[in-house]
Amino acid sequence: MSFDTNKTWFYQFSGRDLQLYQYVQSANTDTLAGFRIKLPADYYANQLIYPNEDITDGLRIEYTSLDDPFIAESLESMQIFADGTDISFSTTVITGAGTGDGFASGDKIRVIGSASNDGDYTTTGAASNTLTDSTTPFTAESAGESIIVYQIPLEDSSPDETSHINLNKMLSLACVDYVKAMLSDSLGDIEKKEYYMREFWKKIGDNDSNRRKIVMSYPMGTYAVR
Repeated sequence: MSFDTNKTWFYQFSGRDLQLYQYVQSANTDTLAGFRIKLPADYYANQLIYPNEDITDGLRIEYTSLDDPFIAESLESMQIFADGTDISFSTTVITGAGTGDGFASGDKIRVIGSASNDGDYTTTGAASNTLTDSTTPFTAESAGESIIVYQIPLEDSSPDETSHINLNKMLSLACVDYVKAMLSDSLGDIEKKEYYMREFWKKIGDNDSNRRKIVMSYPMGTYAVR
């Protein structure tokens, strides 16, 4: 993606869909399906456009929904994926992704870009260049498609002290402050409780400010300068 993502890439949620846009300046052409096309004549100023579908290194979503409130691995360290045109499928084995990419037996993975095997799976075995799922059969598929296999959160049905809350880092730290506030309250230390509650709301505010949209408009005359 871009080196300056906070200024050149924007997103919004529409239901369960994530809509991604690219910010461009003074351009009137775009690439669609590998072909350079001319955009409408009024496309000469700063615009948000539908981005090129080839996003280098993919797109990271920092956390998922609270449908799975506890997960077995921290999302902050989940940078495990394999991609390319050398990934193939047999009945129970994915070839082209494995422990060499950071995967392990028991990981939950997502496959996208294949002809017949897109979906979520839980691995039952892993080797240097293969992943096995003996419970959900794959459709045999030769290498050739541009496929991505990446790790997704594995729900922890029996959470303990080793489990992680399915939140981003900022909200996880906010939860820690909230727990500290409740512990201080139970001990009768109101001053500490108020301190940790202020820290809690501060982190909640910081998290929301990262997603806030700010729109500014300026009046413009024929020879206006801004």
